[in-house]
Amino acid sequence: MAVQKAEEQAKRLLKMPPVLPERQPIEDVLCEDKILEGMDTAKYVFTDITYNIPHRERFIVVREPNGVLRKASWEERDRLIQVYFPRDGRKLTVPPIFKEENLKIMFGQNRHEEVLNYCLAQCEPDSADFKQVHTLTYEDIEKHGKYELLRSTCLFGGLVWHLVSSRRIDGLLLDMLQRTLLQDAVDLVHLFNLVHPQSDVALQSQQATGIDLLQVYADCESQKPAIKLALQSYKQAMEVTSA
Repeated sequence: MAVQKAEEQAKRLLKMPPVLPERQPIEDVLCEDKILEGMDTAKYVFTDITYNIPHRERFIVVREPNGVLRKASWEERDRLIQVYFPRDGRKLTVPPIFKEENLKIMFGQNRHEEVLNYCLAQCEPDSADFKQVHTLTYEDIEKHGKYELLRSTCLFGGLVWHLVSSRRIDGLLLDMLQRTLLQDAVDLVHLFNLVHPQSDVALQSQQATGIDLLQVYADCESQKPAIKLALQSYKQAMEVTSA
């Protein structure tokens, strides 16, 4: 029973955060009452605070000083929902840490995981801020080859997806081979083929498995000669072991 509970807890902790397309701006104008124009200098916000309504379906509107009644923007919605339904770890405004110049300081201290966890607590997964922070973090990891910082966390899947979707897995693949994580490398190329089914490597490796699959990738897609060298070294080591 204790082992089962530990496994369930591990699965929860390692569950990958969602990867969603960025939400579209809300620009819906409901009406424009000229008779109200100039009656006040402040905006009025009306929020449905019924408890059993999903936040995404919650009706929130804004009356502008010029008489326009419109739906609240995503940024306004996030702030108001936080006011009425506070979420632990989330602030009403975007923290300064998410500014690019501050992120660079965090990256220089190898605090990428901390940045992403803070972002998960602060931002909705389809918000522009969420997307920007994750992209900047992933790009810094890719630039400096710091894949190990996220490998044993629930955040590693997002990094892998970012690199696979942009067809830039060479660095991560080489890192896996150098760490003798062969099955991880094979799984990475399998995912690449699923995401890019019309790529040369996907078309030419339909029956390939294991190290043969990696060799097809190295021949068809890789831009790093070091991957071929790593595969060659691995094959030689296998031959020595089996001799």
